[in-house]
Parts: sequence; structure tokens; C-alpha cells
Amino acid sequence: MRLTVAVLAILALAIGASAQQTGLYPSFPYCQCTKTPSAYRLSPTVTSTGAGTYCFTLSAKVPAGCTHKCCKADLKKIEFNVNDACDVFSPSLKATINGVRTKVAPAINKAQNGPVGSTTLVLTQLGLGLGNDGAQVCITLGLNKNGKGCTTLEELCVPPAGMPAGVCTAALFDSQNDCCPLSQANVPSPPPPSPPPPSPPPRCEVCAYIALVDPENNAPFPYAFSADECDSYAQTLIDDITAQAGDAGATIVTPFAKVDCQERLIKVCGEFFSNEEGALIQDWIGEQVSVWNDMVTGGQCPAYLSGYSVVTAVGGDGSDVNSLPMSCLNAFKSTACAPETVDFPKCQCTTKAFATPFAVKPMMSEMAGPSKDTTSYCFELAVVAPANPGSACGKTSTVNKAEFFADDTKRRQIKSIGIKPAGAAGYKWVAPSWGAVGDQTLKVTLGWSTAQAAGGRICLELYNTTSLDDFCMGAAMDTCWLNLFDTTRNCCPLYTSSLV
Repeated sequence: MRLTVAVLAILALAIGASAQQTGLYPSFPYCQCTKTPSAYRLSPTVTSTGAGTYCFTLSAKVPAGCTHKCCKADLKKIEFNVNDACDVFSPSLKATINGVRTKVAPAINKAQNGPVGSTTLVLTQLGLGLGNDGAQVCITLGLNKNGKGCTTLEELCVPPAGMPAGVCTAALFDSQNDCCPLSQANVPSPPPPSPPPPSPPPRCEVCAYIALVDPENNAPFPYAFSADECDSYAQTLIDDITAQAGDAGATIVTPFAKVDCQERLIKVCGEFFSNEEGALIQDWIGEQVSVWNDMVTGGQCPAYLSGYSVVTAVGGDGSDVNSLPMSCLNAFKSTACAPETVDFPKCQCTTKAFATPFAVKPMMSEMAGPSKDTTSYCFELAVVAPANPGSACGKTSTVNKAEFFADDTKRRQIKSIGIKPAGAAGYKWVAPSWGAVGDQTLKVTLGWSTAQAAGGRICLELYNTTSLDDFCMGAAMDTCWLNLFDTTRNCCPLYTSSLV
């Protein structure tokens, strides 16, 4: 019995002595061996395949000109420098080489000749050599049944001085344990998140307008854009802006389109990519509004726009063309339309418009003449409230005659004058009558009452060899001047009418 106890005591002392770490080699791999040269190393990048599995790539290449025995050795085992906290009872560990389990399972051991606490994870009996370049050596880490152990490289490996957690140092031993080249490897950190993309610059909304503004809202013959005019003018604005933006390299992100067409307002809108891009055509837009203005006025306002201001403007999205929100493009042009001054009639009488109850509408119409080689240009009369009803002119009840401001060198270019009082079934075509040479006066007798004048029509039948613009005097295109005389010849309000 005493002998047995003695034997047990001796065995306990022997086990304690073997477990004690000597500290003979203070640094990994805690033994005496040759670290260089060698044919073996682990690639610095470790692949994590999930579930605690990490794969290392073996490089097996003899350095050029190396004749040292370590350049010809085999590869028997790999040791990793690991944290002693991972040395737990029966951890779940396994290893594979190219997907095949190793002959001996991985083990975590205290380094006998290392300092206190030094620990290694050992893969042995690998049976690798120079023909295994590119081999995949994978370790799967797991916990023991008590939930203890290390499952990540950050927990497992002791990183080299100055290196972050997760960097592993491995020693690759030959069968003689003479050669032990070191490698460092880790799972690459994920790239830092990309900075958020810069916010796109704010878009620049631009609207272009054509408007008829009646400052006093009292036009005697209100005018409204027709549907055809809306479409035509709007398309011109769209085409001009789009073409110029293309030439200047100004990116349009929302194409310009017609967004509004009212009786006296046309509006197109679009968006540029940024304020800076829209501003590339600012100089052009500042001049283009005058071009668009002339498109409406013809350079000399037609009679039906008299009393209106034609406004072409560019700015933000608004409703008042005289006070638009600012945008990356801003421009403004206004033309106040008023009749020109003409030397007509060639007699002394009251020429002020609306002096009598009789007026001529500012819009003239065109139709085929009674002969195949003629065209008729027709003026329509209207009855209005006179400006001064108590005056002699204001009390006029008859339109005696009409006189046109016409080029009397074109006397042979007019074939007849058609007159049709309101309520008449058709026109009566009469021969033209002219004043003295040089008076530029074409005459026609009417003798119409108020009822006959309200909607009565007068038509000039011109040969197709001459145009209305050549026949009528004055600067405005396709526009004629005419007086309406009373029976006393003292009242002769002067009107102008333009072809629409």
C-alpha cells in the first residue's frame, strides 16, 4: 500500500513537471529552428467561409538559387500562436486539406518551452510537400459542450506586436522540426463604406411666357390667342430653347413643353440639370426675348393688339409675367402696342376713334374674290358707345361713307368694292372711287343706319397681282387705315384693321 502511494506521488510530480512551461524560448515558435530560407509560406489573405471556418492558402515555391535543406524539405505540421484563453477542455476543432479531413485533429497545447501562458494550435501529420502549391488548409473553430472556446481569428490568434486582432502568426515545420518559416495572415478587413454620393445639385425650373397685358382692362375689341397661335408660338419657344441648350452643352432633364394656353397667356416650362447649366444660355435668352416679341408683334403691332402690351418673359414658375420668381434664366421684353400716326384723311374733321357710335373692328378677314383672279379683304363695322355721347359726333346716327388710306398708284389693282349692310342677303359690288392724285384716298359711299352698320361689311377686291400690304398705306404689315364719315363730314373717326 505504501509502495502504491509512493508511485502515485512520483507520477504526480512527473506530470506537474511536464506541464510546467520553462520559458526557454520567449518568442514564437518557442523552439530552436531555422526560419529562413524556406519554400513554404501561407498567403497573407485568409478566406472566411462562415460557421467558424477559415482557409489558408499554401505557397510551396523554392526560392531561386536556394540549395539549403529547408528549401527542399517537406511540410509536416503548422503551428499557430494562439491565446491561452482558447485552451479549454475538448474544444470543437477540425481541419481539412483541399476539403479532406486531416489524419490528426487540430489540438491546442501549452508551449512547453515557451513563457507562462504561451499556447499553440497544432496541425500535424499533414504530409505536404513541394507539389502542394496552392493547397487549401482550412480550420473550423467551435465551442466545447460547456460553450467555452474561441470561434474567430480575433479571439484565437495572438497578433504580432503593433498588428490588429485577427492577424495570425504561423510556423511551418518539416518532419525534422529543423525548418520553421513564419507567415502572417488574416481575413482582410471589409473596405470602408463608400462615402454617400454627393447630393445632386438642385434642378433649375425655367418657364418662358408670351402674354398680352391690358393695363386698363378696357380694350374695346378684346383679342385672344387662337389654338393655332398657342401651338405655333409654344413650339417655337420649345424648339429655340432646346436647340440653344444643346449647342451650349446645357443639360435639360425635363424637356420643355407647353403647360398653359389661356386667352392671353402662353407658357412653356422645363428643367435644367442645375442652375449652372441653365445659366450657360443666359446671354442668349436675354436677346431672344426680343426675337419672340417681334414674332408676335411683327415688328409693328397689328391693329388687333392696339392697347395691349406684348410681354415675352423668362423666369420661374409664376402667374404674373411682370413679377416672375427668379430662376437660373431671367429675361423680360415688353412692347406697348399703339397705332402709328398717319397723315390721313386729307380733310379737316374729328378723327378720334370712337367719336361716333360707329367703329371698325381691328381684325380683317380674307376670302376669294367674286372673280377667279381676285382676293377680297373684308372689314367689319360695329356699333359702340361713343366717347362723348352728348357731342355732335356722339349723336351721329348714319355712316355716310368710308375712305381708305391707299396707294393711288395702285388704282388699277382694285377691281371693285363689296358692301353688305347687316341683314343683307349678299354683297353689292361697286366700282372704286378715288380722291385727287396724291391724296392716297379710296372712297365708297354707304349711307348705313345704326342697324345696318352693326355687322355690316366692306370688302376690297384686289387682283392677285398685288398684295394688301402693297395696296394699303402705313408701316404695319397687312394693315389698312379707314375713316367712317357722318353726313356732315365733320366726324370721321380713324380706325386701323389688320389681316389675321
